[in-house]
Amino acid sequence: MNELTLPSYAKVNLTLDVGEKRPEDGYHPVKTVMLPISLADEVMLRKAAEISVTSSPQIPGTPEANLAFQAAQMLKRATGYSGGAAIHINKVVPVAGGLAGGSTNAATVLNGLNQLWGTRLPDQQLIDMAIRLGSDVPFFILGRPARAEGIGERLTPLKVIKPMWLVLAVPEVAKSTSDVYRLFDELAHVDRPDTTAMEGALAAGDIRGVAAALGNVFEQVMLPRHPAIAEVRAALLREGALGALMSGAGPSVFGIVPDEQAGRHMVERLSRSLSRVHLVHTRGHREE
Repeated sequence: MNELTLPSYAKVNLTLDVGEKRPEDGYHPVKTVMLPISLADEVMLRKAAEISVTSSPQIPGTPEANLAFQAAQMLKRATGYSGGAAIHINKVVPVAGGLAGGSTNAATVLNGLNQLWGTRLPDQQLIDMAIRLGSDVPFFILGRPARAEGIGERLTPLKVIKPMWLVLAVPEVAKSTSDVYRLFDELAHVDRPDTTAMEGALAAGDIRGVAAALGNVFEQVMLPRHPAIAEVRAALLREGALGALMSGAGPSVFGIVPDEQAGRHMVERLSRSLSRVHLVHTRGHREE
């Protein structure tokens, strides 16, 4: 096998809780329930003499700064593989949208090159490597619904009975994740999500329970400062979403809808005023 093409799925956070910055390393511990969604980039891998990364449309920054490039270099160093790979990414997942577009590409490259190069590292070793690339990367190595804790390295697979349909909207808001964390540290009080309630609702297939348990501490930073995010969230609820939440550090917002048909109708209505609206479903449920 000389080439391989793989989907690189995005994620949403159904809950996201963040602790105080750790004095020993400056990281914030997290506790988050994440699910893969059907929105995906396409990652094409081909054996080559050296490692290179291209994308369409072009990802900002140098190729060497791309997490996919770093992932390939890391796997090459860890295994001693003598060759390289030409990596091309067809981008669909919004960049810096709170959907972990860069992290999922990095994990897809690790998983894909582990197959293409025949290096056969076990998943746990890939996860140990992935955490050095970013806190969301290990989740995509696992590739199924999970609770992530620590700095993303402690993963607990979750039982999810059935997929859910989501309407995903991406407002035009620029943000710096480091600034979001800094502003979070300045909050005097934090309303925290109930992770246990979320996991119970997912296991029971209780979509209304899932909607009721949605929670993201970063909303308390982002919504007051970025009215566009708050307006999109309100629009999803107004159009009939059972619950709505910002994913990650934003700005993407998703609404849980009862079924595919309701989602299609909502996308049609919201597309009249919003340029980036997607109907997606969650992945990794029990029947897959």
